[in-house]
Amino acid sequence: MVKQWLCLFLLVSGPALALTELKVSLDKNPLLLGETAVLELVADDQVAQQPDFSVLDKDFIVQGPSLGQQMQIVNGQASRTTSWRLLLKAKQTGTYIIPSFEIDNVSSSPIEVEVVKGSAQAQSTKDSQLFLQSSLDSSALYVQQLAYLEVKIFFQGDLQRGSLSEPKVDGLSIEQLGKDKEGTELVNGERYRTFTRTYRVIPERSGTFVIPGSELSGEMLDRNSGRYDYFAQTKAISARANDLTIEVAAKPANFPGEWLVADLVSLNEEWSPASDTLTQGEPVTRTITITALDVAEHQLPDLQLEAPEGVKLYKEQPHAKQAERNGTLVSQKVFSMAVVANKAGELILPEVKLAWWNKKTKSVHYATLPEKRLTVQVNPELPHQSPVAVAATPTQTTLAETAATNPWQWNYTSWLLSLLWLCSVILLLVFKTTKTTGAKVVVRNSGGARANPKKLQNACHNNDANIARQWLMSWAEQQFGRTPASLTELAQWCKDDNFAEQLQLLNQQLYQKEQQRWQGKTLWIAWAELSLEKTASGSALPQLYPE
Repeated sequence: MVKQWLCLFLLVSGPALALTELKVSLDKNPLLLGETAVLELVADDQVAQQPDFSVLDKDFIVQGPSLGQQMQIVNGQASRTTSWRLLLKAKQTGTYIIPSFEIDNVSSSPIEVEVVKGSAQAQSTKDSQLFLQSSLDSSALYVQQLAYLEVKIFFQGDLQRGSLSEPKVDGLSIEQLGKDKEGTELVNGERYRTFTRTYRVIPERSGTFVIPGSELSGEMLDRNSGRYDYFAQTKAISARANDLTIEVAAKPANFPGEWLVADLVSLNEEWSPASDTLTQGEPVTRTITITALDVAEHQLPDLQLEAPEGVKLYKEQPHAKQAERNGTLVSQKVFSMAVVANKAGELILPEVKLAWWNKKTKSVHYATLPEKRLTVQVNPELPHQSPVAVAATPTQTTLAETAATNPWQWNYTSWLLSLLWLCSVILLLVFKTTKTTGAKVVVRNSGGARANPKKLQNACHNNDANIARQWLMSWAEQQFGRTPASLTELAQWCKDDNFAEQLQLLNQQLYQKEQQRWQGKTLWIAWAELSLEKTASGSALPQLYPE
């Protein structure tokens, strides 16, 4: 027994036999266009070198190769083989030569292959184990109208692996939606397993388009090749779905506004805080959302929102998203803005209207938001000019009565008032000259760290008034070369009404007795839009948005 094992070991570990033969075979000849054939090359020894199969790329679509090695011992004689298997699909009809392959000066014989026209679909349907079907939910579309393309694989048996080609057509935007879905269906009384892949198709121009059927190539377990499944080999399979034709019409000439075709479009709005009453000068957030069915996110238009007199809108960048729900594409576009009412009284926001084309009724529809009526309350913390004008009337009446009763006293008072007015004018001119000179102070380049705008943005978004004030003071020192005495003085330096208004609201939040919720988003927007004028000497201020 030991001798037998030793003999076997010597046979196996002995020197390899020299390569003497290369055999090549093709499982189908002639070959239908679109059909997959298996090319096998077998060497009668173990070979480390791989032949050059790139010569096949000119006439065929090649997958592989897959490498296999075997060893057999018959009557004490050991034999070894090395094989390569490739999947070939002809690119067009004609007669082709598969050239010979060479390894260690040993060559295979060339093979002549004839490729003829035929339907790979017809070929695959003869094999009841596998076939493909493709379908569209609509073959008559408008430009930019979304349609759903469905490719379904029907098979029986064990599909080991497969590759499904992606449809590509010039003038059509085709993109896969979601993941493949697995299921079962009955066809002609037989049950099939199925894999379904869904695409969205959007025509980019009008005309007639043909979507070629997707092709499946792969391998399936061949149960007839072995007694047990463990020893069963695989066989190459291929199938092709049917072609589809689409007729695309142009946009109707009478459509108003930006073109949008969908199954359903709606508008929705939300207010934060949710109330029909606003406070003068305090921002509230308005969010408007467009929701559309059978529309891609990039197809949703922008909304043109007009601000009535006495209202300022600070708009954020809109963002869009999409999701697939039960085979339907749902897209949304969200518009968020801060609304600041500067005048007390009744505020009417106009109606919002969006035109869209109903693909089912083939007519124009409108998604609308009705006009919004709001009440703007007076903000007692804001300054008002009307009390000043009213207070001036009693003073004038008193002086008039005094003049009527005592003319000498009136003349004396007149001279006194004139003298005081002259003094005030002189002081005003001196103060203005000093202020102008201070405004032209050359900015000092301190070696300290620059103010990072990100800190102001975070403070405003977190509604942290103290941090916002500290940052503004540091920024002012860097910007103007000296620190302002207060936020009010900083507002005078910047000479921007919108920025000054937000600084005033910040002051109220910091120093009022009853603390209210301060919203810093509008302060950040006002600072970001701030532009400072150059000095008369032509020297520019430092960079507004330092790194």
